[in-house]
Amino acid sequence: MPAFADEFPSDGYMLEDMVYEDAATQENIGAYDGAVTATAEYEDILYQIGAGTYLPAGATVAEQCPANSYCPGVTDATYNETVAQGASSCPSGYPNSDAGASSNTQCYTACTVGMVEHASAVDGNDYYGAGTDTCAATACEGGYHVEGSVGVIEQTPLIDVDYTVAGNDYGYISADGSNTRGTGTYAITENNTWASAFDYGVVYGRASCQATPHDPGIEYIFANLEGLMGATMSADQVRSDLTPIVGDAKANYMADVVAGMADGTKGEEAFFEAVFVVFGISKDALFSTTDTGQYCYCQMTGYQSGSSGVAPASLDEGSDTSGIVSIASAPWVFDGDAGSAGGCANYCASNCADVLHVADASNRVFRGAVFGSLGAAASGTCEANEIRITWTDAAEADVTANNAGVCTYGGDIRTPVRAATKPGKTFVGWKFDVTE
Repeated sequence: MPAFADEFPSDGYMLEDMVYEDAATQENIGAYDGAVTATAEYEDILYQIGAGTYLPAGATVAEQCPANSYCPGVTDATYNETVAQGASSCPSGYPNSDAGASSNTQCYTACTVGMVEHASAVDGNDYYGAGTDTCAATACEGGYHVEGSVGVIEQTPLIDVDYTVAGNDYGYISADGSNTRGTGTYAITENNTWASAFDYGVVYGRASCQATPHDPGIEYIFANLEGLMGATMSADQVRSDLTPIVGDAKANYMADVVAGMADGTKGEEAFFEAVFVVFGISKDALFSTTDTGQYCYCQMTGYQSGSSGVAPASLDEGSDTSGIVSIASAPWVFDGDAGSAGGCANYCASNCADVLHVADASNRVFRGAVFGSLGAAASGTCEANEIRITWTDAAEADVTANNAGVCTYGGDIRTPVRAATKPGKTFVGWKFDVTE
């Protein structure tokens, strides 16, 4: 095609593929004859790098912050062919972080026994600075036992998503491509992918069917679901069953929920939350959308902000997906048992989208896990054992009067008010039969 004709630009910057008519004058090119040079000049593109992402060397698109680093964000970054921008190594002594960390308080080191009093074994992480530590005892020194609880804690989300708010619409394609919804609206083209729309944007993801559930304890839930939800199983039975599978703290957490359902102080929301917290809600894995099995998993892969905070009603006009921000290495979140591999292939992607779209209380923990904003924290401490004491030749009233019937390991020993009087004998004192 012919080049465009135009007047010589007043600022002197000549554009590509143009004809500037009658412009070859000394005023414009700086010479009457001989040779001249036209130098190509460029302006830097300024990149705004959000928290939790960085700009790799030689890249023009931000990526998720790599593990063992933190990325607080960069304002007005420029292209650099050799140097990455926005990623900092975790502080000395706290070398670890999960991918997507946005603050040094998300850097951690493994907990040690010295961090929990009287512990002989621990689990969890010690976080840098004001980060929330998750150190929990899993075993204790002699004379102490593990007590603890498990709760839901807030963590920095992968993206700025309010997981408590209902969505507007959703779309998906099943594993075999036969079951679809909203594919044109959300520009979904691959099998086993999905999208959920909210007022503030569209969340994109994919689904995978696996042969095994995330945690062996899930099988216990499936086998005993009616007894657990109907509260016909006792808290003591649940605690006894689960302790070998998930440990004391999590077993106690589920037992407390079952007890609460039995007495009416807790409902289904607490139960569903406990299932995801106790048995794990997510895992890092290399799942594929073509894997087969009956257990459904969901993973977020991207997010598209709406214009002025409002998601587009449709992407039909050209199906523009250029604004989708990729989310790398998000966790796979366990969704449920479809009963068969065929059932999972048909429903998994649609259920991922639908559950994220619906704001029912029972969905909240799952939605938070997909969005990367909820996590489980165990708090296990070593508490002194209670020891019951039998005092011979002491009346029960005299034992009770001085609270002498029990002691705690390492604590006070209280003796009965008096010992029995025996003719011809002087009371010397009580003595424990200590055997090595």
